[in-house]
Amino acid sequence: MEQKKIYDCFEKDFTIGNVRIGGDYGEIPTVLIGSIFYMNHRIVKDPQTGSFDEEKAGALIKTCNTLSEQMGVKYMLDVIGNTPEALIRYITFLKGITDAPILLNATLPEVRIAALQELNRRGMLDGIVYNSINGFSTSEELDVLARLPIQASVIQAYNPGSKKADGPYKVLTGKGEKEGFLDKAARAGMTKIMVDIPALDLSNMGTIPYAARVIKEELGIPVGTAPSNATYASPWLRNKEIISTEQFRAVDASVNSYLAANGCNFLFIGPIDGCRWVMPSVAAVNAFHVYGKRSGGICPLTKEHPMYKVL
Repeated sequence: MEQKKIYDCFEKDFTIGNVRIGGDYGEIPTVLIGSIFYMNHRIVKDPQTGSFDEEKAGALIKTCNTLSEQMGVKYMLDVIGNTPEALIRYITFLKGITDAPILLNATLPEVRIAALQELNRRGMLDGIVYNSINGFSTSEELDVLARLPIQASVIQAYNPGSKKADGPYKVLTGKGEKEGFLDKAARAGMTKIMVDIPALDLSNMGTIPYAARVIKEELGIPVGTAPSNATYASPWLRNKEIISTEQFRAVDASVNSYLAANGCNFLFIGPIDGCRWVMPSVAAVNAFHVYGKRSGGICPLTKEHPMYKVL
């Protein structure tokens, strides 16, 4: 009971930038998160300085904006950088061409923190999501986050000791004197959190909905996953002798739609270009689902819901 009082600080559904996320499934469309400036992304010229092809980057964002308006599915951008300088350059550019929330991502926490501090000095933290708080987050990292005016973060709910449906939930809440990841997020001053259930492989896609259900029923906070980690790494899907590009995209869209249909509030779809085949599929699933739940009193909470676009 005492833990639940602490967890009351986390919002059940909230808005970041121009995107609303969370709530009961069907009310708010599934949010798609596309990665940009990732390792070996062809538009990046120099990953250390953040030099990139602005025309090609702009075209990718334009496609997402157009599809989002047509389909009623909102998106966020997972911006990945090697250095604080690169992250600042990427984010400054993106904020000039889109209102989509930006997940600030880097392998090293010191890179993420340095970029956040510089963005704060420039007054550019609005719409920024910290990616992520996890099992490796240190007290020093959390203390710095607590001093910055940022309240949104992804939490990676990886539990190496359990593959059961309640495994992610257990690392979130902790046990006994052991601090859970939600306690870390609370210490860091976060109020808007997105719980990312690890996607390990294709077989894992069948168990994630059960893990998500446990978290939603117990905590009510937004939960999602990264199906792209499974689809893009699958030996079967990567075998071009048996799977064509068109077939890969069909399977990728199906996997994302399956998870959207099973209550995930957000999905990391991998490279941003994937919005071209994932977004229409997820929009259709979102529209069908809420239309069927109207008799139970469930209605869209946004006027731009896919139900109004697709049906």
